[in-house]
Formats: sequence, structure tokens, C-alpha cells
Amino acid sequence: MWEKEYKRNKFYWGLKPHPVLSKFISLIPKGVALDIGAGEGRNSFFLVKNGFSVEAVDKVTEGLKKISKFSKENKRSIRVIEKDITRFRFSKEKYSLVVAISVLDFLKKSQILKLAEKIKLSLKTGGFVFLSVFSVKDDTFIKIKEKGIREIEENTFFLKKMGVIRHFFTTEELKEIFEDFKIIYLKQKKIEDKSHGDPHFHNVINFLARKKR
Repeated sequence: MWEKEYKRNKFYWGLKPHPVLSKFISLIPKGVALDIGAGEGRNSFFLVKNGFSVEAVDKVTEGLKKISKFSKENKRSIRVIEKDITRFRFSKEKYSLVVAISVLDFLKKSQILKLAEKIKLSLKTGGFVFLSVFSVKDDTFIKIKEKGIREIEENTFFLKKMGVIRHFFTTEELKEIFEDFKIIYLKQKKIEDKSHGDPHFHNVINFLARKKR
């Protein structure tokens, strides 16, 4: 799906960075930032412009092509890595920031827990993690429960028609996963999505936390 959408649209997700990332950027120490599921690079572009060295990871080739093109045209150094995040090799204490926006939602709960541990180890002391995930209050979760689709793990479902796994989060779950981090921002909110189809709403959780010294 994303290969076609990224090829058809100039910038499917636009070029504005995530508003929470933009709001707190001054708190985050400069260094190497890892953008997981970078898409077409809107957050990678923002980070490199703000003095970070950026690694953009995604498995969708068309999006990475756009990031590479931007990097060359604007003389900015963004390292693009075509890789499924479950197969990505994290380096120990390398990053000052790890960003994952609408990425963990497409993994099983067990995969999320493993990936979270890798993220923790990859962050320098004082480094930040920023996540934006779908919550159990999202309309899709509610419809899944109404249809009686069986959980394959806690709040995790395989949607056969779409061929994807979906996990839905609670704020308590994120607190528990990152219990050894200092939470800077944690908010659940309803947002309007105009990026595809008719305008519709999602319920998301935005989470920013710092690895304790």
C-alpha cells in the first residue's frame, strides 16, 4: 500500500513535523537521532535541520527515496536504512533521541516489549524516546471488539482483510514499559486525520520520556 501511495503523492503525510516533537525539541540533547518508520521523512527533515545527525529507518523504498533526494538537494546528511524494524540492529548507547510515530501499533505486544528494550539500551543516558501510538479508545479498536475478532495477544489483533497486525495501547502500559524513564509528556487525545479518504478521527497517545542519569 505505502509504496503506491508514496509514489502517487508528492508528500502523503506532508512536511510538518509532529507537533509534540516540535514543542520539546529544545530539551533534547543534540546527537544522533533514530527515526523508526520514517516514512517520507517529515520528522527526519525537522531533526536534521535542528542539528541532529539522523538515521531514517523504514521498509518502504519509495519513502526512503524521497528522504535521500531531500538530503542531497538540501545538503543535509540523513542516513537512510531500508530495513524492517524487527530486524534492525541497535547499537548500544548511540542515540540521543529515538522517534517512533505510528510504528509500534503494527507489532505484536511481545514484539513491542522486545523492541522497547532495544530502544532503551540504544539511548545514551539523558537521551529521549518519543512515541505516538493508537489507544484502546480509537474507533478501530472499538469496531474490532464489536466484531468479536480474537486477540492473538493482549490488545493485539490480526486483521485478515488488511493482512496486518494491530496493537492498541493504554497510558498505563507505556508507563510500565518505560518505568525506569522520567516521563516528560504523556497525553491521550482525539485527532482528526485528513491524510486519506474522508476526514475521520483517531485516538492517540503521545509519549516523551528521558533515560535517567
